Amino acid sequence: MLRGKSGRVAQFAVGSAVLTMLAAASTGCSSSGSGSNSAQASPSTSTATSSSTAEMTAPAPTTPTTTTAAPTSTPAPTTSAPATSASVSQSTGSYLKTLLPATDTEAMLGLGPRLPTGWTAHPEDETDSGPAATAPAPSLVSADTCDYLIHPKTTEAGGLDLAGGLSVATASESLGSGTAPVGLALYAYHPGDAAKSLSQIRQNLTATCAEFREIMTGGDSVDVSVSATPVSGLGDEALLVKVTPQGPYIDEENLLVRHGNLMLSLWSLNVYGSLPDLSPVATALIRSAG
Repeated sequence: MLRGKSGRVAQFAVGSAVLTMLAAASTGCSSSGSGSNSAQASPSTSTATSSSTAEMTAPAPTTPTTTTAAPTSTPAPTTSAPATSASVSQSTGSYLKTLLPATDTEAMLGLGPRLPTGWTAHPEDETDSGPAATAPAPSLVSADTCDYLIHPKTTEAGGLDLAGGLSVATASESLGSGTAPVGLALYAYHPGDAAKSLSQIRQNLTATCAEFREIMTGGDSVDVSVSATPVSGLGDEALLVKVTPQGPYIDEENLLVRHGNLMLSLWSLNVYGSLPDLSPVATALIRSAG
């Protein structure tokens, strides 16, 4: 903050003028003016009325003073920090994207979670739902059908991802496991909805879809077995789902891990190789989520 110049020079000039005037007045002039008024007069008043306000007794010398600006309250500076996991809402795709794994080089620079040995990240495949939460997605399961467990395998990214129901944000990326390709998605939920979504899936798989018949792509009616196995030591709760059609059809697996109001989903299918163990990468990613 810039301050005005000190009043010290102006006060010294006024004092000198008053003393000069009083010295001249002491040779033959007299006045009945008030000494107190003369001492407090402003520079312009003292100059204009010097003949009528001069005192017989010289006033006490004026002591120069230094004008100090009154302290002001300066607002604290604001800074625009880059968005990080601490400054972005956890109910957005922008936040979830910061939890996706990085390449080895990026991980060394602290730019993302590190994957276990033998796993590779493909950041070029990253997608996210953006900087704002959406309306909760519909529940993925219903009480009377198991169709959602069978997906046409039209792309390499196809697979069984059961974690989307009730979510309000998502981010995803593909991974390499050394055997089959793996899909990864992270979801955010309103408080309580992550646990509710996982509960709905568990209930449907155990009560309705443990065994069912499905018409496959070629028109065959095939028996399908489903297992939903709790996994200890991962997040707040975890469930490994495996879908196994009888005959020459593709097996699928999906590991769901709930961490508070977030859900991690890892999935794979054995079209290119045997199903990998998803637990090590899930452990690494959940640890990085805090």
